[in-house]
Amino acid sequence: MSPPPAESGYSLAWSDDFSGAAGSLPNQSKWNIVSSGPNSGNQEVQNYTQSNSNSSLSGSGMLHITPQHNNGQWTSARLECKEAFNCAAGHRMLLQAELRSGTFPANQQSGIWPAFWALGNDIRNGNNVSWPQCGEWDIFENAHGADFSLGTLHYGRGGTDHLSKGSARQTFQVEGFHTWAIKVNRSPSNWQDETLEWWLDGNKFFQIKGSDIGDGELWGRVAHKSFYPILNVAVGSNFPGGGQPDDKTTTGLGSGLQVKYVACYKSN
Repeated sequence: MSPPPAESGYSLAWSDDFSGAAGSLPNQSKWNIVSSGPNSGNQEVQNYTQSNSNSSLSGSGMLHITPQHNNGQWTSARLECKEAFNCAAGHRMLLQAELRSGTFPANQQSGIWPAFWALGNDIRNGNNVSWPQCGEWDIFENAHGADFSLGTLHYGRGGTDHLSKGSARQTFQVEGFHTWAIKVNRSPSNWQDETLEWWLDGNKFFQIKGSDIGDGELWGRVAHKSFYPILNVAVGSNFPGGGQPDDKTTTGLGSGLQVKYVACYKSN
């Protein structure tokens, strides 16, 4: 078991350490296990299912998301947290997961697209807010077995207005577990100095300040309101260097996502 670690200056507000019997579904009091067809706008081809062949507990404190290919159809899993989290003025918040992406060779992971990310909660609470106006934090995003992730913020004023800011490629050792996090820092006294910060294994690799956005209303949408975390493995991708699965793309956990915990911390 890998319970979320203590973080200095923070208290644990919510977590899942994925304890439970081997082969059982993730805790559905904490997660919505999505059942849906592919998002063709992102060049995806998988169907998300509620089957434990696509998302299950290991029995030793880990979530497994496992792409499968049967009868010409790809299936996988997408988990959306039922809780949503916001950072109060004057405080800091940390949304964090320890995970490992697929360990098969890159030439066996064409089209595989794992991610740990979050959407603004108002996309699902009946306020007629759509993407990207809701805001999106891409905390970890990787594809095709490559050894890099991109930290990205998507936002907009509504309709077709789509704005984004993103990091350079952040390399990591594919074979290992890594801790990926986003920190909302609202401790400054004005919104222009507030920050969103992307972290890998305790090291900050990207930051966006309110002044980088330059609009108080837009900044409020991405830094002041509630967001809910998501874990998924898509198949088919428009991620940089992306593309579709091919006859070498291999099913199973070596093309999947292993997650030890997801946690939200708030400053004391």
